[in-house]
Amino acid sequence: MKYNISIKAEKKNLKKVRTFLENIFNQMQIPAIESNQLILVVDEILANLIIHSAKNDVQKDIDICLTENEGEITFEIYDYNSPFFDLTQHKNANLHELKKQKRKGGMGLTLVKNIMDEVEVYYEDNTNIWRLQKKIPYLLFKDKNK
Repeated sequence: MKYNISIKAEKKNLKKVRTFLENIFNQMQIPAIESNQLILVVDEILANLIIHSAKNDVQKDIDICLTENEGEITFEIYDYNSPFFDLTQHKNANLHELKKQKRKGGMGLTLVKNIMDEVEVYYEDNTNIWRLQKKIPYLLFKDKNK
């Protein structure tokens, strides 16, 4: 199955995406823990793109594609007209350091990497394409019992 949603780079659209994903995951009957983790991951990536890449430019589009295939959920998030983001240069956040510095934020990408099985960023035609994958064993089990 494949699902798509497009949004303008505005924080208010995060709720629209969360609701969209909740409805899909409810239809798929994905358990709440996995569903909430997947929604959190997409929310984190989108918030980062809206704030850091789009710089809250409400004219900028972001596309999200969700695919479920053989027990694996894949998100592809398209961040158009953006500078190259090199994920390999990202260092995982140190919770103790963030706490000492009393910094807000800084844990998002580390959280994403810990929840998802694979996180990759490709750069094509002036677009960062985030590819996030997670195996959901329940989906394989559910499909076999149909």
